[in-house]
Amino acid sequence: METMKKKRLSAAILAALLSMSVSAHASEKSAGGGTNTVDTYELDPVDVEGRSTDDTMPGGNVARTASLGALGEDAAVMETPVNVTSYTDAVLKKNFVPTRAFLNAATNNPSVQVGGASTDNNVELQIRGVEFNTHDILLDGVPGMIMMQNQPTNYIGRMEIITGPNAVVSGTGTMQSAAGFVNFVPKKAGPRPVFDITQSYASSRYLTTGIDWGRRFGKNQQFGIRINTEAYTGRTTSPGEELRGRDLYINIDRDTARSKSSLLYGYDTSTHHGMPEVLRIKDANWGTNVTHLPSASAVVKNFMPSWALVKHTHRVYLFQHEQKFNEHITGYVKAGLMHRDWPGYLTSKPWLQNDAGDYTLSIDGSSTMGKTNRRVFMTGVKLNFDTGAVNHAMTIGYDYLSQHGWSNEATGTTSNMTGNIYRGLITDPGAPHAPEGQWYVGSKLNNRSVVFADAITALDGRLKLIAGLRRQTIYTRNFSKTGALTKSYEKSATTPTFAALYKLSPRTALYVNYAESLTSGATTPNTVVNKNEVMPPTKTKQYEFGAKWDMGDWGTTLSLFRIKQPTGLVNAANYYVMDGETRSQGVEWNIFGKVAPRLSLTGGMMLLDAKYEKTDGGVNDGNRVFGTPRFNATMALDWETPVRGLNVYGRLLHMGSTYADSKNRIEVPSWTRFDLGAQYETKIDGYPTTFNLMIYNVLNKMYWSSTTVKWSDGGLMLNPGRTFMLSAAVSL
Repeated sequence: METMKKKRLSAAILAALLSMSVSAHASEKSAGGGTNTVDTYELDPVDVEGRSTDDTMPGGNVARTASLGALGEDAAVMETPVNVTSYTDAVLKKNFVPTRAFLNAATNNPSVQVGGASTDNNVELQIRGVEFNTHDILLDGVPGMIMMQNQPTNYIGRMEIITGPNAVVSGTGTMQSAAGFVNFVPKKAGPRPVFDITQSYASSRYLTTGIDWGRRFGKNQQFGIRINTEAYTGRTTSPGEELRGRDLYINIDRDTARSKSSLLYGYDTSTHHGMPEVLRIKDANWGTNVTHLPSASAVVKNFMPSWALVKHTHRVYLFQHEQKFNEHITGYVKAGLMHRDWPGYLTSKPWLQNDAGDYTLSIDGSSTMGKTNRRVFMTGVKLNFDTGAVNHAMTIGYDYLSQHGWSNEATGTTSNMTGNIYRGLITDPGAPHAPEGQWYVGSKLNNRSVVFADAITALDGRLKLIAGLRRQTIYTRNFSKTGALTKSYEKSATTPTFAALYKLSPRTALYVNYAESLTSGATTPNTVVNKNEVMPPTKTKQYEFGAKWDMGDWGTTLSLFRIKQPTGLVNAANYYVMDGETRSQGVEWNIFGKVAPRLSLTGGMMLLDAKYEKTDGGVNDGNRVFGTPRFNATMALDWETPVRGLNVYGRLLHMGSTYADSKNRIEVPSWTRFDLGAQYETKIDGYPTTFNLMIYNVLNKMYWSSTTVKWSDGGLMLNPGRTFMLSAAVSL
């Protein structure tokens, strides 16, 4: 009887939530799975052929392995000559906050900084002081499947952050930040059935309902299906900001002793009104009309009208197959398709005019829509063989990525507003007319490359060497609305990666690496004269030396790095141009795992020296790269209290002072933020139930922050105030 109740309840809730998720798009076919009758009998743990066992470190926040592309799948984090941290979904759940879930979780890594200029639309961050855009996030090791938008995290089982070489590792992406990359590993069905329902509430009146369902079936449990879906709606702590949306991710896989296959479907859509934006200061105004930075605690929390709109729909289809032909040869193929619509984009950035706090804001309704299609194909072979006492894990592969960007030519009206940062909007004529007009292909990008990598293991596993080469060609084109080619770039380069790790003892290892990257040219921001122009590709070099200590239940790393990369700046005529290069060097320390019987730590610190070199006329030479701190630190603590099932969580984030402009005139003070939370696990009517309470920015500290992204030279963002999050999850 109890089993039948669980069966009926499971099927009913699953069907309802799947129906809710896909109803957003009438033409979208039902994904299925919600209407089939499925048994929910409790099974004993099953060892599935070809599947690794749980590799989570004590504490549950960090995994012992990570996917490193051409350098190996499920590579041991502490035995690879790069700096990588593999965060579990436990970290993502603890750091969930509306519009900032991914950004909040990523800052558990001290090399990752997120300026306040990061919301649903402005989702850039830094890795080691170098700009990283969410376009560059890998999805299960495949580039090009993620776009610049509010990132759902409910379907992610692991978030891997590699701060180091990425040209050989990450494949042919769209922008390819040289300082590292992020890889989202989607959840797959595990040995035990999963059926979790989560309801959460965040201030102010923001509700989220989610489901996580998965199971394995078939002979030797070789087939698996994992479904994650959620719906959310409500207001945030920023006045006038509202967000609603839904998502659905289905991951089907087959895993045997000789092959692995998976098919991932993803759909998410959101409508975002009143999103807070960056406050910009014109270069000509600083020092004249604007002589000091306004107090962050004195200004209103949102400068935008409540009708401002950012709306998107995102779909992804990803197929992967790996076939083991014999003990030495394995072939692989990966194919992905991504489509993203921007059916509504009515937002802009206000300009501060004077010390009295007056600002102007213009939102144009012309050409506000866009579409993007990406196709990715990756194939190759992996060879594993010995030459004497030396083992070789060799990869030879081919990658291809294409991107078509559609623009919409339509003339709308413009809403010109005025306001005051201490009082809010003063004049607001309402939303502009934003018609749909002629669609045309405005840009095309084709990236193709051949990669060769050899991971060598010698001296009974104490020595690991990596040698890799990627021959890459980037071809970009811009078109007018008539289809005429207006600008194109094509550049090829061979980018090497060399790395070595030597284990001094079972617990201590030293490593060194060198990498080059060919990066696709940036698209100029829409705030400059030459807006939406694709810049030429650039080449970057990075050096790193470090040490790793594996203490069993916990680990720590220490590394020194140096990165040189060409850069672009906005000149006096308001054109975005390539101008000199940035040199970022520093020291980075990470710690993760269970450092005491009841205490787990995750975090570290970074010392960074990022400066401009070889700028036009030497104007900015020696200046700090705007948005980069000299010191950054983060530390999260998990304490398992003596009360059974009760854990207490706390996190400290500190970002040192920065400059908001390339001329180093607008200094932004340092800030420190505290988060606190608690988790209680119990059973209600026999069902495992987990309650979570999180308070972000406990002290309600209001502060400005800046970022390194190309359009934010002279830009400031007000960070959110105190936010409460309460959730309850039931396992059926």
